[in-house]
Amino acid sequence: MRLVTFPPWLLLAAGDGSLSRIRDSLVELEATAKELFEAQRLAEQLPVLDAALHRAEQRLRAERSSEGQELYFMARILRGTIHQQSSGLDDQAVEEKNAYTLSNSRFWEEYYANVDADRFDWYSTWDTPINWLSLGVSTLGSVIGPFLFANASILMLGCGRSDMSQQMYREGFRNITNVDISSGLLERLRRGFEREMPLMSWRWMNASSMDTEDQSFDVVLEKGTLDSLQDNSELFQAAVRESHRVLRSDGLFISVTDTEKLQQLQSIAPFSCEAFAGHLDSQRRLLLYVCRRRSGLLEHLRSWFKSEL
Repeated sequence: MRLVTFPPWLLLAAGDGSLSRIRDSLVELEATAKELFEAQRLAEQLPVLDAALHRAEQRLRAERSSEGQELYFMARILRGTIHQQSSGLDDQAVEEKNAYTLSNSRFWEEYYANVDADRFDWYSTWDTPINWLSLGVSTLGSVIGPFLFANASILMLGCGRSDMSQQMYREGFRNITNVDISSGLLERLRRGFEREMPLMSWRWMNASSMDTEDQSFDVVLEKGTLDSLQDNSELFQAAVRESHRVLRSDGLFISVTDTEKLQQLQSIAPFSCEAFAGHLDSQRRLLLYVCRRRSGLLEHLRSWFKSEL
């Protein structure tokens, strides 16, 4: 008799299991969804995937632990992303299915209002040791730091709950403007750090449409923000162009990610990029792009004309 095997993520449909088992199942389901998408078969498997994730959400909704809440939002995002990729839905249409995509601002408000307020880093932070392919083992900050100068005006694009800005401030980079699309999170950060770090500021701002003047910053630094927009090409491209717009001439756009983006960044805006690759551990890689803003002749003429007025 031939045995029939089922993918591990189908256990989600049972609506039970330990949190660690649910996490493993969600990771497995995400990998399966990527394979189906690449094979152009995601739409035909959508009902099964959606049902499994919906049951997982029902199981996790009542969880009060930090891990349980993280997994709950992970399931909602995964279900929303699958709907978006399989059916071409926009963020609003996905939300009507009681799911979210990472580019939806309402997701982040709900997420930060419900998860543990302690720091959280998607990939790494300033003092995280990275095994760089060309540099050996050194921290993220030791690679980024030499590109910066002490009084550089730095825009932290999508600061989230990371302690990257706080660590940089203590290292002497104090002119930091933290922006995010969650007003609740920004208020919590302001209350928590403004007395200790009076030169740092927190502003609500949309990465794809920033409320700031042209050439306002020496550095734009993002860590995972572009990844959250990866499945929304329009917002992704707008965020890259906006980052270029707000940088001063020869300013730096620094991106920390786990996804190849070099060609994308340089094709969307006139950047000249240097890439660093490494590993956080045996399973997770890290990519660092340091991109210098290249100003065209038209921009030089425009700047000269303004200065003559």
